Amino acid sequence: MGTADRLVIAFVLNAAWQVPLVALAAALGVRLLPPAAARHHILLAAVALSLLAPAASLLAGGPAVTTARGSSAWPTTAPSTSAGPWKGWLTDGARPSVAPAPFLGRAVVAIYLMSLILGGHRRARAWRRAAALRRSAGEAPLPPPLPAVVEECARRLGLRDAVVRLSPDVASPATLGARRPLILIPAALAGALDRDQLTAAVGHEMAHVRRHDFAWNAAAELACWPIAFHPATAWLRRRLRQSRELACDALVAERVLEPRTYARSLAALARVIAPAPALTLGVADAGILEERVMSLVNGRARRRAGILACMAASSILAAASGVAAAFAVAVDGGAAGTGAAAVVGSWSGRLAEADDVPAADLKIAEKDGRLSGRVTFYLIHVSADGRREVGGKDEIDMLEPSFDGQRLTFKLKNPSGETVPMTLRLTGEGEGELATQVTTGDGGERRESRGMVVKMKRVK
Repeated sequence: MGTADRLVIAFVLNAAWQVPLVALAAALGVRLLPPAAARHHILLAAVALSLLAPAASLLAGGPAVTTARGSSAWPTTAPSTSAGPWKGWLTDGARPSVAPAPFLGRAVVAIYLMSLILGGHRRARAWRRAAALRRSAGEAPLPPPLPAVVEECARRLGLRDAVVRLSPDVASPATLGARRPLILIPAALAGALDRDQLTAAVGHEMAHVRRHDFAWNAAAELACWPIAFHPATAWLRRRLRQSRELACDALVAERVLEPRTYARSLAALARVIAPAPALTLGVADAGILEERVMSLVNGRARRRAGILACMAASSILAAASGVAAAFAVAVDGGAAGTGAAAVVGSWSGRLAEADDVPAADLKIAEKDGRLSGRVTFYLIHVSADGRREVGGKDEIDMLEPSFDGQRLTFKLKNPSGETVPMTLRLTGEGEGELATQVTTGDGGERRESRGMVVKMKRVK
């Protein structure tokens, strides 16, 4: 299995459980936050974390070996002067890994890439549609009373850069553009709506501009693209749209129209307009008219977010992200293949602070396309006069060795009978770093886990 395939499978596998975990945390956080604007912020963060969590799991590149505290650990010197055999030098601290069957791995990669292509095609088509709508906007004078409505809404919302145009190609008021926001009003409706309805429609679209919703929506769409295969992503997108519309309603009810008047105008608009096209923002989006009207009537839309509620919601989301990062799953490269000659041979390793004595040796062989090998660990102790000496060694056969072109991964059984993953990462021609988990002691009850890098060199 190639490195690219392994990274894709690891991303999909981790996203399969990390995305719903983050979505669940966002759902709990949303319940703590009545204001729609605060919920919108939490959901935006959840979308970003849903992408970052599985993406971050790729940075290790393979089955990383970590301690319980999350730091790498390596063979190290024993601090005592005891020359007895070094037992108990390995403990299992690696993150879990899987090795999917080749056919299943190829199927996962193919299906995921197809989903990316289809998602990219849909987003490109929506983007072209939005660009065409911008070009369709005419510069003809706005019919009365629309100019007065536009001026009043802009003044109440503190806007200077929103441009309103008529368009024959939209069936609903729509907003598009981040740097140069443009509000499109259906030409057929401009003279058919009363002043309150026009104010509701224009005010809602200007609220999108005031909140920079177009830019946030575009960023969220890009973040959702790589994880769009997951149903939890669809839930996040839907709740994001709903909270965005509720937040705009709250802003209009606070600054432009009296809440009950605005609610009646929304209900009237819903009977004559359709949702805005993809990648644009419209007053009829989200499909939750009843919830929006009730939110305006009962005053929920205008509630403020408490500091404690915001902190609790943020903490829940942060905790879920931490769990997702801590329990990420790695994907093994599978059986050894082309390029295994880069690790076949004898390797010798020494510690940077104790390069006068050996720390570990590797002997790696290949036969019929399969790798095998043996590891020797040396016990280093410090004598009374300060000299370092080798006082014993442990020799262990490699289990399930595999090479992906950059890392040789294998397992060992330590003296306690535990199976422990290890990694030899190539850093240059005939050079590498050996990663393992160790525990040192003084022969009594004192035991300590420490970490250091073993620099390896191929000697033949």
